[in-house]
Amino acid sequence: MKKIMILIFTLVCIMTLLVGCGKPVTPQSNTTEAISLPEEELAYFNGDSFFNGNYMNIRNQFLSSLYDEPANIDLFELFYCGSGIVETITEDELTAVMTKSGIAGSIDDLLCPCEKISCSNMNKILTECMGITLDDTNEIELEHFVYLSQYDAYYYFHGDTNYRGSINFSGGEREGDIIRLFYNDKFFCDGYKVLTLQEKNGAYLFVANQKLES
Repeated sequence: MKKIMILIFTLVCIMTLLVGCGKPVTPQSNTTEAISLPEEELAYFNGDSFFNGNYMNIRNQFLSSLYDEPANIDLFELFYCGSGIVETITEDELTAVMTKSGIAGSIDDLLCPCEKISCSNMNKILTECMGITLDDTNEIELEHFVYLSQYDAYYYFHGDTNYRGSINFSGGEREGDIIRLFYNDKFFCDGYKVLTLQEKNGAYLFVANQKLES
């Protein structure tokens, strides 16, 4: 009888351990609540240190199209006015661009200047501002440029601009390392939008630029 009681007690202990091991563990929530951006931080983005400033601040151009992730940015709108980095265009390049564009006549007859954006400078801007390269993008609207493989660069003749010289955000919020900046797009006159940045290693990367849901 004593042996039977010991056996029953042992079985009960084993069952208790098994039940304990099978008990589900509820993970702790890592969600971060969005908080309003402090006035001094909002003032930084409305000042001349990051946006605005002297022509041509390429960061301003990241508001020139709508995109839900870096790969979907409109590259034609982004680099419409160049990369902000000085480029040199030779006469041979201009002649090649004219030929590929179907433009007759001589260089002296050109009515508009030619914008050049080398792939190396495209990659430099995309890496610094988005953390990606040209190969990582979906090449949206890139075909509107003329590409010359012998120079590994893109070109475009135009006399107008899509550059916004002044940017002003009405408010913002921070959620962890994500910053959202809200603005009324008076340049395109198409309503309120939100620009999303990610703070990383002391810098800000562009993540998205989207219309605000009404």
